[in-house]
Amino acid sequence: MKKATALAVTIASFMISGVAHAECTLNDPPTVPDGASAAESDMVAAQKAVKAYVAETQEFLACLEFEGKGKSSGDWTKRYNDASARMEKLAADFNKQLRAYKSK
Repeated sequence: MKKATALAVTIASFMISGVAHAECTLNDPPTVPDGASAAESDMVAAQKAVKAYVAETQEFLACLEFEGKGKSSGDWTKRYNDASARMEKLAADFNKQLRAYKSK
């Protein structure tokens, strides 16, 4: 029983250290369809993709904050600002196309 517990603790510590040293990565934003010509299913799929990307970006930003702790500034600050701007632009683009879709 003690060996099983020790093994579990060892595995958990490797998993935690792997997460702590993981590189912060972010995929490209999804493509937003043209609301004037898109089908409802296209807009629903785009909405899900945008929500998933926003959640992914928030995780990325948290990772960068963790990575940047104790550092005055540098590359992580630029990456943080760029990711925030991309997320805001994607949301604005989607909302614009959603308004176009609803106005048909």
